[in-house]
Amino acid sequence: MLKGFLSRIDDCLAREDARPVIKSVAGAVLLSAILGLVLGDGVVRAVAVAALVLLALCSVLLLIGALGFLRREVDSQRGLVMRYVKELADRDGLPYRFIKWEESSVILNRRGDSLDTTTVRVQVIDGGMLFMRLAFGSGWPQPARHRGKVRLRVRKLMIGDRPGLNLERTVRWVKDGKLRLVIHFPEPPRVGEEISVVVECDWPGKSMPLMREGKADKFTFRFSRPVPYARYQITLPEGVDAVCEPHGFAEHDDGFHLGRATDEQGRTRFYVDGVDVVAHRELGVLLQII
Repeated sequence: MLKGFLSRIDDCLAREDARPVIKSVAGAVLLSAILGLVLGDGVVRAVAVAALVLLALCSVLLLIGALGFLRREVDSQRGLVMRYVKELADRDGLPYRFIKWEESSVILNRRGDSLDTTTVRVQVIDGGMLFMRLAFGSGWPQPARHRGKVRLRVRKLMIGDRPGLNLERTVRWVKDGKLRLVIHFPEPPRVGEEISVVVECDWPGKSMPLMREGKADKFTFRFSRPVPYARYQITLPEGVDAVCEPHGFAEHDDGFHLGRATDEQGRTRFYVDGVDVVAHRELGVLLQII
């Protein structure tokens, strides 16, 4: 409730640009309060204390306005980064080709909180590879208030899938609860080199409709370039079961397999394997809790 109230204040300050007015009022209040405390009697001093409280409130409003301005400025800069990266990729083509995509979503509880891990392996086919573009999303249009709780980490994997250093990344939310991710490399990899990165994401409420409302939810991937091998794996909380259907392919289509298993903790797990996955085709699985 408090965060929503502060957000509405922020929007109001941004829309009306009330900061100059608040600064003027704060200056006048401060001067009056000082004079009242120094020169006034008991009643005047009480009024002066109230004025100081008002001054504190004005200071809070100014801080909210400043933070809101910075947040909007940062989001604007992120949008520019995304725009220029897309323009470069569209003009010159991707400097890499996908080798493997493995995505795992572990649903932790009845609230639909998820721990997602995506491992991407690519081969560099052109020099000057400074970034990689990826996209992720939930199966429902999450409200903006949920997005601030999402925590995302990116790192490079070394030989033997040993974890490497964290990589710089730019994240921007777009409509319908989807985010765009640009991974930045400190130096361009060599042409012909194979590199792997892992994206770990703590995503509160990602599967809320599935877990709390009993609605069918889809877990899918869709690529802008062909991918030789892709897997999407979903693990349900302990004691929870579901029914499933393929999404984007038929059960007996060549190159695709939908299955279920039980992990070492007794949790139900569903997975989709795809071989030679074509570009611009959404594939995955539909789940519904039973």
